[in-house]
Amino acid sequence: MHKNKLQEYLQKSGFPLPVYLTDNEGFAHAPKFRSTVVVNGREFKSRLTYSHRKEAEQDAAELALKIIIHDTNNIEECTVLPDLIYCKSILNEYAVRKNIGSPQYTTTQKSELHPVFISTLVFNGRIYTGQVGKSKKEAEQLAAFITIQSLLGTSNMFLEGSSKQMTDTPGPIKRKLDSINLESKKQTREPGQFLS
Repeated sequence: MHKNKLQEYLQKSGFPLPVYLTDNEGFAHAPKFRSTVVVNGREFKSRLTYSHRKEAEQDAAELALKIIIHDTNNIEECTVLPDLIYCKSILNEYAVRKNIGSPQYTTTQKSELHPVFISTLVFNGRIYTGQVGKSKKEAEQLAAFITIQSLLGTSNMFLEGSSKQMTDTPGPIKRKLDSINLESKKQTREPGQFLS
């Protein structure tokens, strides 16, 4: 039960699958299994010993899941991001309509407790760097969002909730960004919920 929940959570969150290491600390006739689950380089050891290997693995998985969700919730409470799903598409559409070269993304993974990604975007001769994302896709969407904000001259619009008048902006991009900002003001993420 806990092993399945842990695996589902890790897959949904983009983490590598868990690896279980189980040792018998007892005897052949009276086993005492203790299991360790390794998740993204981090080890979680079962709290007790068990007479069955599966029970020890379930205990280790339960502990790992509780700790990972707790750590993720603490990170999530600090981060509120706009709905980014259309930013790359909007930027590509703008490039086509203005006959500008397509945006070029360079995304790197930072090796930390939880894998995070950061994307740099080259567009129309300028370099833009987005905020840290939980996946390559999210990092690229964040870089596209920063680029759109810069094109519209609204770099602080999302952060400050400003409603200043935007002039000389491309119609489709402005309308889409307006809808993204309106949705992001309405949207609040539940702890543990990730952007898709």
